[in-house]
Amino acid sequence: MYYAWNFTLAADQSEATKTVTDLYMEKGTITRAEIIFPVGCANLVFAHLNDALHQVWPKEPIFKFIGDGANIICTDEYEIKEPPFMIQFHGWNTDEIYAHTITVRIQILPAKEILHKVIGSIIDYSKLKRPG
Repeated sequence: MYYAWNFTLAADQSEATKTVTDLYMEKGTITRAEIIFPVGCANLVFAHLNDALHQVWPKEPIFKFIGDGANIICTDEYEIKEPPFMIQFHGWNTDEIYAHTITVRIQILPAKEILHKVIGSIIDYSKLKRPG
């Protein structure tokens, strides 16, 4: 399942005045997260994704994503298992003149699909015959 959000960040923000938005999704495992910075952001737009107070991407809290015509892709798996099923977008724009819009995309493998795969694997394994 795929989710996508666009965030227009007003000009002249700081980390103290950042935009924080809850990104709701199904229970499951995030298998891919993308943050897209279009050309023109000039490395003046900052973003990170959190699970409550825990920064998930980038992993180290001292780092933030920036870009200019960049598509940042994170393929580390992250399980969303407790309600509410969401992560948080944190973003700000230090450009003093222009607002900028960035895109966040999330690919998640819903928990019910993971269960079907596990059960299917167990059934296939049980069909194997022992030699002799």
